[in-house]
Amino acid sequence: MGRYDDMYAYRGTSRVYRGDYLYGAAAPSRNSGAPATDPEIGYIPGTRSNPDVSVLPSSIIGMMRLIAIVAVALAIICCARVALTAGSINVAIETSATNAQIEEARSVGDDLEVQQSRLANATIIRSQASRLGMAAPESTMVINLSDDVVVTDAQGNLSLSGSLTAIAAEG
Repeated sequence: MGRYDDMYAYRGTSRVYRGDYLYGAAAPSRNSGAPATDPEIGYIPGTRSNPDVSVLPSSIIGMMRLIAIVAVALAIICCARVALTAGSINVAIETSATNAQIEEARSVGDDLEVQQSRLANATIIRSQASRLGMAAPESTMVINLSDDVVVTDAQGNLSLSGSLTAIAAEG
């Protein structure tokens, strides 16, 4: 048997054996080649002193801020302009709808005036009455009432028969 067989199986059995793998107390420590103590890490508070790092001049930073402020102001002005334009369009739409309603009302009013003048014409009234079988009375009477002849009963209700009796008594 070769090395492979010796390493992974007992001779004559099927049990797995790993002879080169050590675990437990016999295993070497992880830091076997490292020094025994951890190195100390220190720092010095303060500012950066590396000359390789370049900082933009304050004038460029100020210009960038100014450009950002102008961009925000333009955005606000554009939004306000869009809002005002949308509002004026809505008002124009409502105005045209109101004008259409006014024109319709005027048209209906004109039609009603024509119809009223037609119905108020005495000739048309006579022709319509004769078509319905109506005729003018042969004689007419005029009653002049000097005083109010309305009579009420004991409960305060109007009495038609009492009022007619009062009219007949006056003559």
